[in-house]
Amino acid sequence: MRLPLIIALSLAVVLPSTAGECTLYNARYKQPDAPWWLTFTQVPQFGAPNQTAAFYIELPNSGVTIDGGVSVPNGFGAPLWSISGPCSGEEGAETCTFLTEDSNPSIYGIYDGKVTFLSSERGSAAPEQVILPQLSVSLWYSSYRQDEWDGDVSPGDAFELVGCD
Repeated sequence: MRLPLIIALSLAVVLPSTAGECTLYNARYKQPDAPWWLTFTQVPQFGAPNQTAAFYIELPNSGVTIDGGVSVPNGFGAPLWSISGPCSGEEGAETCTFLTEDSNPSIYGIYDGKVTFLSSERGSAAPEQVILPQLSVSLWYSSYRQDEWDGDVSPGDAFELVGCD
């Protein structure tokens, strides 16, 4: 009788609880005014030493996915974001970074209604919104403007949490 109880308690202590937890890495975000999707992933094996998170943004009107990263310069300070992807929707296109060289915007999250720097450590709670300042203006001046700003679509810099896997 005690052995099953001991095993059950041991497993409860050793195994992390995943039911109902919404972390940054199982959350899905969507632009409220455009069909853009934002998803965080693990940092690539050969990512920069100061990279704390990776993400990708799906641009369905263009049929393109652009990759992003979050890094903390010198290991402390504000988390900064960057993106790169094909310069155009054409196959074999060169890779562009989209942000200007002198632009190093921070990435923010809204937690319990308050704006703060994004918490990107493993197991971090998913913010209600993720804000990527200068995202829309960076993509506006790219070859994606014609497809992504079509009709009533007006993308911004904020993504809203729509659910967790």
